[in-house]
Amino acid sequence: MAKKLPVWLTKAEQKRLLGLDLSDRDRAIVSVFLYAGLRANELRMLDVEDIDFEAMTVFVRFGKRGKERIIPLHSEAAAALAAHVGNRRSGPLFVSNRDRRISYDRLHSLIVDLGQQARIHKSLHPHALRHTFAVALLETDPPTDLETIRDLLGHGSIKTTAIYLHCSTARRRAAVDRL
Repeated sequence: MAKKLPVWLTKAEQKRLLGLDLSDRDRAIVSVFLYAGLRANELRMLDVEDIDFEAMTVFVRFGKRGKERIIPLHSEAAAALAAHVGNRRSGPLFVSNRDRRISYDRLHSLIVDLGQQARIHKSLHPHALRHTFAVALLETDPPTDLETIRDLLGHGSIKTTAIYLHCSTARRRAAVDRL
């Protein structure tokens, strides 16, 4: 059976999602997913100390298979994180209403709910926002190379990253237009 392509958001869908009236926490969550491409567990395990506003980076301590990595922060994500963090200096970055580290289930239901509010008619989930990050990197001009995308996503193999080549309509369009 053929593998389904990942779900990702268009620029217009991203704009609608970020255009919602979001709390500082929720805007920071969506921004980190869209502009840093973290996995849900990587995001939920972040602590305030993992964000370096001077260096504009986020330190992923709990990557898949125990891998750590440092990801540059996009200015939109940094601004959203700064508003969320305020003057806190330590502790879990994202907490639930019960003041505990946010759960995977809450992250998932948050993204589903926000997708519905933004009238996004796709199966939206946290990993779809990670896919959006990868496809957006491919659609930059010039496109980001696959090895850099692999590194940013924390993939062990370039084969895993290569699935996004099938998603980039802009990249395929540009190739055909060059004929």
